[in-house]
Amino acid sequence: MQDRSRLQPPSAKPWALLSVIAVLIFVAFVRLRVADVPLERDEGEYGYAGQLILHGVPPYALAYNMKFPGTYYAYAAILAVFGHTPWGIHVGLLLVNAATILLVFAVGRRLLGAYSGAVAAVSFAILSLDRWVYGVFAHATHFVVLAALAALWLLLSALESERRVLYFWSGVLLGISVLMKQHAIFF
Repeated sequence: MQDRSRLQPPSAKPWALLSVIAVLIFVAFVRLRVADVPLERDEGEYGYAGQLILHGVPPYALAYNMKFPGTYYAYAAILAVFGHTPWGIHVGLLLVNAATILLVFAVGRRLLGAYSGAVAAVSFAILSLDRWVYGVFAHATHFVVLAALAALWLLLSALESERRVLYFWSGVLLGISVLMKQHAIFF
């Protein structure tokens, strides 16, 4: 593997992590300011299915569509932890988004170095707030990207360490990403 330190500006390492922390604070500030907005159409569907799951009703028993149930279970977990309110759902999204930003940084750092990882994470963070992609709403895509990036990070770790258990968990997470939304099959 090539030496990535030659590709980085000399002062990139300390500033890379600081810039990711700064963007995490900025994103948290923005998301908390809009956390009380009413639920968007898909969020209402996911929230209702999540509530049914919390009441012991399995997916598709009382409400159904063509989507896989992964996002319903993610919503059930968020509702159980943060409450059955739009604020609770959007705070759960804040944590999912923060974890995704950190994974973008971790994968980017592993592949191209700290500077490139920070640029990727900051770019992703800002773009994930965009209103044109409904970034402030807890759509299934947020959960897909989280699971797929975690799987990619584990796969990179498995390739470096050759530990079979990491290959297994990487595959499990890729499967979970598909359960969140069918489009993740391309990962």
